[in-house]
Amino acid sequence: MTGDVGHYEVRAIDQRIERILRDLGDPQPPLRLELVFELLKLDLEYYRADDVGVFRDIAHRIKLAGKQLSARPELAWEALKKAQLSALWIPDEKRICIDETLPKPKHRWMQGHEIAHAVIDWHREFLLGDNESTLDPACHATLEAEANYGAGRLLFLRDQFSVEARDHSFNFESVRALKDRFGNTLTSTFWRMVEDRDPARAVFGLVSKHPRYLEIGEGREGQPWRDFPRSRTFRERFSTVTAADAFALIGRHVNYRKRGPVIAGRDVLVDDNGVAHQVEVEGFCNTHAVLTMGVVARAAPTAVAVTNI
Repeated sequence: MTGDVGHYEVRAIDQRIERILRDLGDPQPPLRLELVFELLKLDLEYYRADDVGVFRDIAHRIKLAGKQLSARPELAWEALKKAQLSALWIPDEKRICIDETLPKPKHRWMQGHEIAHAVIDWHREFLLGDNESTLDPACHATLEAEANYGAGRLLFLRDQFSVEARDHSFNFESVRALKDRFGNTLTSTFWRMVEDRDPARAVFGLVSKHPRYLEIGEGREGQPWRDFPRSRTFRERFSTVTAADAFALIGRHVNYRKRGPVIAGRDVLVDDNGVAHQVEVEGFCNTHAVLTMGVVARAAPTAVAVTNI
């Protein structure tokens, strides 16, 4: 998940995660997060994002745009709901708070994400409104991308996932096996498989709604897809291919099932040089989202360049 994180930041975050895992004795998967909390002397607390009253206990610890919220806990609640936050980190108390209404399988990722915020030095001055830059959406997106990168490096034990994933085929059977091995969610394991298994190979993923049943899954900003992970080589060679292109492609190969394997087929994508390539796709629906994996197999058997749609 390095696409939106700078090279300097990647190196700095890697150093921090390296030290944590080294101090834990280079553990084998799955990583026990309670040991990370103990090592870093962090506390874990749960709250309900749908209950404004809970913030009467923690609002005095939170600042929004430099203003203390102890007298107006509803402002904290409103800010969290507006930002669609499911967790927060309170630096002064070294406390991580998780929304207990979040599905339990997602707790692990959110904990890893907030741990990353806590150990990335420069995040402290930006988070929770301690700096005017917090109000800049671009700044917020950068911080979130950096925390996601740190969480991935922590929960998947640096490069250990990538090394083990290369011994598995690029398919959902492998994703499920590695999910159990590392103890993370299906979606985060899928994302890692796409981005890190073989960065030199042109592969992509899509987390989206079901093309035939749009009530299944969730999109983002009015679109029927949520995330579009890609390998480094895919980003470089197919930089003009968008999430919309990927969703249109899977729509041509989706069946009418509502769960399990729902997508299988071959199609064509055009690279940045106008050359058409055959791509193989498979998709799986877990009733919460459709996860699609696509791999560029070889040049398509045609000399005619086509346009991605």
